Amino acid sequence: MTPLSDWLEEELARRSFPGASALVGTSTTVLGAASGGDAAIEPVRESLRPETLFDLASLTKPLSTAALVRLARDRGLSLDDLPGRFLPEWKRTRYDGITIEHLMTHTSGLPSWYPLYTGGEGPAAYRRTLAQIEPERAPGSAVVYSDLGPLLVAEILEMAFSAPLDRCFAELVAAPSDSRARFLPSDPRGCAATERGDRTERRMTADLGLSYRGFVDGVVRGEVHDGNARRRGGVAGNAGLFGTAEDVWRLARAWLDPSFRADLAADRTPELPEARGIGWQGARGAGSAIPEFGDSAFGHTGFTGTSLWIDPDRDAVLVLLTNRIHPEVREENFHPVRQRFHRAALRLL
Repeated sequence: MTPLSDWLEEELARRSFPGASALVGTSTTVLGAASGGDAAIEPVRESLRPETLFDLASLTKPLSTAALVRLARDRGLSLDDLPGRFLPEWKRTRYDGITIEHLMTHTSGLPSWYPLYTGGEGPAAYRRTLAQIEPERAPGSAVVYSDLGPLLVAEILEMAFSAPLDRCFAELVAAPSDSRARFLPSDPRGCAATERGDRTERRMTADLGLSYRGFVDGVVRGEVHDGNARRRGGVAGNAGLFGTAEDVWRLARAWLDPSFRADLAADRTPELPEARGIGWQGARGAGSAIPEFGDSAFGHTGFTGTSLWIDPDRDAVLVLLTNRIHPEVREENFHPVRQRFHRAALRLL
């Protein structure tokens, strides 16, 4: 038994999730890995395998969107750019002062969530709907976690690279990292299952007084769980990536290189309660972080039960992938599970 396998057995006994894959690595080596449990329990039970792909959810924001922002800077993109430079719909007074940096640090003032698909599906419809959304705060005044910022940045990136986001990611990020992480997995049975019946977004949409007839009834599997990403075509700036723990490690270890992470992962909101970088979160104010992390640690979590933390002081990458929302979302704090994983992981370093 190892610290990771011990932790996994304990969490499976607690029924923290149906299945999980965990990995601890450095910039060059995998120090330990463990996987187990079930990839699906509905409609039939299927065991999880080391090669099972997980819906990485919001890990897409740093691993794809932030990575592509970094590369786009070499093509003239500036974090100070206004979206209106690329999207005429955003040349409006109410968007004055909102920059790409604000969109990627969750300080744009945009709402925390909105079901863009209620205004039509696909990129063109999304651009129209995004341009109609009213900011709720002045840019830079508060950290309000919102998928809308990275969704908008993805539209800008596709213009900057003159190519679809999934192709940009595959060619410019995944291939150089030797990672098989991908959008739009080809085999649903090779993926861990997520929620049944879109129940979470059905409720959230109804709470906004909106309606949508396209919600699914069965278990979501092999498609991104996030509704905005799924109905954009499965490729978006906020969610859509699938991969294994090793795939995530291969993408993440590049961020251990100081020249790669540079200022993008650094704290750009020092005056606000949460430390936010470009697509990344610092340990200050992060519910999944633990005090044992180094001062320069940064990471991200995902709604499906994923977590990635990078500790440059230890040359460490900590990856946790679970299907904790299968077959339904339990309204309980998942951060203690992540924290227990982090403490187990640090015993390998």
